[in-house]
Amino acid sequence: MSSIDPTLELETKNLQPGLTPGGQSSDAPMGDRQRRLDDITDDSAVDAGQDLAQVVVSVGTDHHRFDRLIGWMDEWRRSNPGVTVLIQRGTSIASELGGCHELIPHAELLDRFSAATAVVSHGGPSTVMDARMSGRFPIVMARNPAYEEHVDDHQMRFADHLKKHGVADVVDTKDGLFDALDRALTNPDAYTIPISDEAADGIYSFGRLVDGLMGA
Repeated sequence: MSSIDPTLELETKNLQPGLTPGGQSSDAPMGDRQRRLDDITDDSAVDAGQDLAQVVVSVGTDHHRFDRLIGWMDEWRRSNPGVTVLIQRGTSIASELGGCHELIPHAELLDRFSAATAVVSHGGPSTVMDARMSGRFPIVMARNPAYEEHVDDHQMRFADHLKKHGVADVVDTKDGLFDALDRALTNPDAYTIPISDEAADGIYSFGRLVDGLMGA
């Protein structure tokens, strides 16, 4: 597989974040995204009376399951029962501890990102940038094709790019995820960033470029 030249980021800096007609971020193939958007009829996916979650997790809408992340989150939650958690799971297994939805309307998800202490994202460029533009320094765990979580390693490459430029707390192990969550809850200011983020367009553009070159 050919390597991606990071300088290509500059050539795509003017690209705008891609959204589906319904406003859902475009991490999944169009056919799959549209099918899932059609399943959303209103904003009732999340109970309006539910307390705002301290931790919000989003795995995007790709048809591959990301059960590894959901399982690790459940294990962390059992050790932190006082923390409220909201999970957008896509096609992944449902959390055993509740607060889990296949889809969350995009506007609602952005509101939850903004109100959260910590945002955990898969390595999809749209979800990562939604978190950053909501003022959150995201905890990012890339899907790994070795576990059949994606078709290739482009999310891992994108996560390496995020880590290199210091725009996300990238984790790839259970202990790494647990440590990042603990840090975020202990020191929330470290996971809060200005919403007017000058790095956003460039980082997003690089991610979309990787998506395109990898055939995602």
